[in-house]
Amino acid sequence: MRHALGEGHAPMRLYDIHAHLADPRVLPRIDGILAEAARHGVAGILANAARVGEWDAVCALSGREPVYGALGLHPFFVEEWNENLPDRLRGLARRHPRIRAIGEVGLDFYPGREKREAQIEVLAAQLQVARELALPVIVHNRRSWDDFFGVLHDLGMVPLRGVCHCFNGSPELLRRVLDRGLMVSFCGPLTYPNARRLRQAARYAPLDAILTETDCPDLPAAPIRPGPSLPQHVRYVLETLAEVKEIPIDEVAERVGSNSRELLGECP
Repeated sequence: MRHALGEGHAPMRLYDIHAHLADPRVLPRIDGILAEAARHGVAGILANAARVGEWDAVCALSGREPVYGALGLHPFFVEEWNENLPDRLRGLARRHPRIRAIGEVGLDFYPGREKREAQIEVLAAQLQVARELALPVIVHNRRSWDDFFGVLHDLGMVPLRGVCHCFNGSPELLRRVLDRGLMVSFCGPLTYPNARRLRQAARYAPLDAILTETDCPDLPAAPIRPGPSLPQHVRYVLETLAEVKEIPIDEVAERVGSNSRELLGECP
């Protein structure tokens, strides 16, 4: 039987590698959200930007414990891209030491295939900034893996340091992702009872390549549906990972913590 957060468990160090803290559904409540996360043992949160308009807010949030920041443009919003943004992205990342990644970036052709060329161009530009700054990337991909791997090949960026957020592919796709040097992050859908293929991939994934996330405020774990998803809810993802891999949750949590620190650099 699952426990409610805070019941029957000593706090353990939790890491949420992908939370949209600058989202307008979240930002007005950020003080309470961070206080609650701290109460449940959240030691690190990576606040990801989806739109250019969120970059300044993510930079500000990255100055608050335990938040780090990732700046990027989600493929849904490629129309916001312009030739001046790479310089702005570089400048913000250099001025704010707790900006630790470029993200959320990637390709999404479901829907959006009509923007394929624009998505590829914007992704390539952001990957080049990540390479210049020696920062990892936080990747969003859907119905686009062959194109994504093609971009990496064309840029000479294999292996790529980063993480495929909200991984929901097959064990076969997982192998291709791992072969390119990327980690994978699991979130709420892993906890759904009918997520058989996803749980198979999680069982196959090596511990040194696994991270946890909430995609806050979206993709809530099964025990908290319909949500919202909040950073401390990575606990439910850890529980499911421990179940499918048949190892103690403390062992999973410790390894996820070390993987998070490896990806983000110096953090608790």
